[in-house]
Amino acid sequence: MFIAGCGNDLVTQQSGAAACITADACGIPLYPNGPPGVTACVQLISLINNPEHALALRLTPSQADCVAAAGSNCAAAKRCLAGGNTPKACPTVQQSCDGSTWTYCLSAFGSGGGFGERTFDCAAYGQLCIAKAGYADCGVGSCEPDVGSCVMADGSPGGNFVTGCYGGGTLKLRDCGRLAASCIPPGSTTVAHCRGNGAACTAPAGGADDTIGCEGNVLLHCLDGQVGREDCGQYKLACLPRLSGGGYACLAGSDCDPYMTSATCAGESLTFCDNGKMLTVDCGAIGFATCNPNNGGSCGM
Repeated sequence: MFIAGCGNDLVTQQSGAAACITADACGIPLYPNGPPGVTACVQLISLINNPEHALALRLTPSQADCVAAAGSNCAAAKRCLAGGNTPKACPTVQQSCDGSTWTYCLSAFGSGGGFGERTFDCAAYGQLCIAKAGYADCGVGSCEPDVGSCVMADGSPGGNFVTGCYGGGTLKLRDCGRLAASCIPPGSTTVAHCRGNGAACTAPAGGADDTIGCEGNVLLHCLDGQVGREDCGQYKLACLPRLSGGGYACLAGSDCDPYMTSATCAGESLTFCDNGKMLTVDCGAIGFATCNPNNGGSCGM
């Protein structure tokens, strides 16, 4: 049986899948500029239990659980992503700031052919909303691209957070402590970065994936030649080897590879790879009318 989230401020893979199904069926993106389809959505949803990922995706666990609970009520789902209110009308596609609140004007959140605002409260995570050069995002200040530095959480020098300049000039912090690592200041040929606090290691060839194994439910990374550690439990996931392409990841299971497994429909039942675990959902039973196997799978109105 498929049960939506209960609003407990933590997203499980099950409640996250319910949120992805509702959002995709209603045509409202959970992530700004995210790919379509349930299969793609569920690969990221549990990560928002970590504040750094929630800020990057501009989606809180309580918002995701709210969307999951909305089921086939698309108007309610839109309200979940607009501060609990009917999305405010806006003129055209744009990102902006309303105080500390990030706003994104999209046709998906509008009504009657108009546009509506999706919102995210940056201050809930102790950050500002920064608008610059036609782009808006949550961050700790404005910036120009540079080699980065090591700072404290409040931006003062000498801490364990790596600074980075993103988008149109938004200063963001990456917490090296989250990966059991230390911030290394920039050198003559390197930018500021995280170096693991563990034993010496060799990263996989190619540089695209720094994962080197699992230790229980902890995902091991090789960060600048030393082991860093990431607890998959914080995402309600397990550390497992990827079924294809090598490496390791925080996954819901090892039944399937989301990159290699196509969604299928049998009548109104949608079967898809839920971040490593095969899941079948009866679209009709949760209030939707159709099942679509294309583009990662979706239910439909």
